[in-house]
Order: sequence, then structure tokens, then C-alpha cells
Amino acid sequence: MKRILTALSLVIILVLSGCTSNNYSKPFTFTGESDNWSVELKVTQGEDDYEKQDLTLQYKGQNVNSVGEIIYTVATKASGYSGNGATLDENGIYTETNENNASNAKSDG
Repeated sequence: MKRILTALSLVIILVLSGCTSNNYSKPFTFTGESDNWSVELKVTQGEDDYEKQDLTLQYKGQNVNSVGEIIYTVATKASGYSGNGATLDENGIYTETNENNASNAKSDG
């Protein structure tokens, strides 16, 4: 289980690190998948330098009750966050929304 979550975290990091754009009004959607998990991260950057991140994790296995608590990490160039003790709903889905000021992490170089 820990290997799967680690693999999902790496997929998210790799996908996000390869994305650069100066158009901050468009939302970007990043996805990753393994045999038992799928993940979607939708990042929307506003004109006021605030960034909204909508994360959806979905367990694709048969027994949702076997999963237990989830530990995950989302890392981007602008920010990052993690969760510890997250639980799936009865459909095997976990969602979370985070907002932050992306300009605090921007550099001029």
C-alpha cells in the first residue's frame, strides 16, 4: 500500500514539474494511475496570484474497507501540501481543496 502511494506521489511530482506556463487564467489538470489507484489534481491560478488545487484520489480495488488511512504528498514549484490520516468515502474516493498565494514561492531568476 505504501509503495502504491509513493508511486502516485512520484507521478504527481513528475507531471507537475514538467509543466510551465505564463497563462495564469487557465486551469491545468494532472492525472496519474496505477493498478489500484487513480489521482487527479486540478490547479487553477487566478489573476490575484492565488492558486486553488483540487485533489481527487480514487481506489480502484474491490474492497474499499481494506485501505485504511491514506498518507499523500503533493509537491509543485509554487507550493506543496500533504495529508496524513485521510480516509476514503464509501465509493473509494477522497477529495481535498487547497488554496494558497503562489506569488510567495515565485522567484525572479
